[in-house]
Amino acid sequence: MSFHDSAYSAFMLDYAAGVLAPAERLVADLHRVLSRVGAKNALLLESMGGAILEGVVPADGTPPPRLGPQDHVFETSTRFDRYLKRDLVALKWRKSIFGVKTLPTDVPMASLLRLDPGERAPGHCHGRRDVTVVLQGSYADEFGVYERGDLAFAEPGMRHEPRAVGGEICVCLLAEEAGRPLLGFFGLFGVGIKRQKDAA
Repeated sequence: MSFHDSAYSAFMLDYAAGVLAPAERLVADLHRVLSRVGAKNALLLESMGGAILEGVVPADGTPPPRLGPQDHVFETSTRFDRYLKRDLVALKWRKSIFGVKTLPTDVPMASLLRLDPGERAPGHCHGRRDVTVVLQGSYADEFGVYERGDLAFAEPGMRHEPRAVGGEICVCLLAEEAGRPLLGFFGLFGVGIKRQKDAA
């Protein structure tokens, strides 16, 4: 099993169990909305979790409630409009000290990132875990191409140098884990980053 497989599986299991931090939950929700693979995996894991819960007998001996199909309904009506239905390119982007366009969100530890066609972010290494979902366009790094709905995982010590590919502006939502930020730039630290590719 590769890092990619285990990181994605662990992330989606945490998502189904409801234990992700708010920023990571938002990334997972958007992956679920934008990706057929994400939607299928989330529903499968939630169904498995429901079946397991139905088999658990509480300490008082009363049977747990049975879950029906309505318990697995994922409501997307307007929750994600700010990321899916508005013109993300027209937002008031700010350049970070590293020269990358960013924008904070109203969710702690979540931010939007933008790369214009052909733009390259400085090579850097992560000091904490982060998870990224592509909202529009696509980007590539040393490990592949990430398109709309794809997830990318970075663990502490992993290095990459993202660049926008194709003719469309790339906008991503990044969820950062609390802790130390980026460790270094220009190839000074780190060994890599892995991703989840929407293969279906």
